[in-house]
Amino acid sequence: MATLFPKLSFRTLRSQIEEKVRDAVLNGSLRPGERLVERKLADQFGASLTAVREALISLEAAGFVVRKPNSSTCVIEFSLSEVEKAFEFRRVLEGYAIEEAVRLAAPQQIQAIERCYLEMVDAAGRGEQSLFLQKDLEWHEAIWRAADNEYLLMALRRLVLPLFAFSAIRIYSGRPLDLLADAYRHQAMLQAIQTKDLQGGRDALNRAIDEWLSVLRAWERNVNEDH
Repeated sequence: MATLFPKLSFRTLRSQIEEKVRDAVLNGSLRPGERLVERKLADQFGASLTAVREALISLEAAGFVVRKPNSSTCVIEFSLSEVEKAFEFRRVLEGYAIEEAVRLAAPQQIQAIERCYLEMVDAAGRGEQSLFLQKDLEWHEAIWRAADNEYLLMALRRLVLPLFAFSAIRIYSGRPLDLLADAYRHQAMLQAIQTKDLQGGRDALNRAIDEWLSVLRAWERNVNEDH
């Protein structure tokens, strides 16, 4: 594994190692299935094996890495079938989250969701892929928080963060994504929350998921054709 990470100061340790590795997965520096060697990571970060191991345990719980039967740790790698199953589960969980956000969101929370949407559209318009993905995730998390259910929030983070990683890896590998079109897919969900339209929110999410799945399937077809 090439040297990707600078040494960290003593103050940082587990949480910052976790953040650095997660960001490396999201920006494509770490590839799907790539093995993470604890001792090499400890040397790169200037940290203890214990701190690295604890960070990898947290990343495994968040769905970014997986521990193999031989005890090695690798970056998560999805098949198209696994992604489709995850999106169908997401359809159920996030549909409920949007309905709860429609029902419960306070005015300041709706303003925060709208602000996240506008920031996402702005990043898309400027073609800033990393910032776009960050703002996209912030938008979804603002809705999840508005649903006011900590267990739902944790479940959605555990499910959706690896899907963002999967999408980021595809984007950074050169697979095209129309950022503005993707940003505008969120508009109908935002309008449903603003107007307290329960059914409209769920319908808008279902349409968006169908479109996201179409994009992912097209990516996978292109990968297969390249090989």
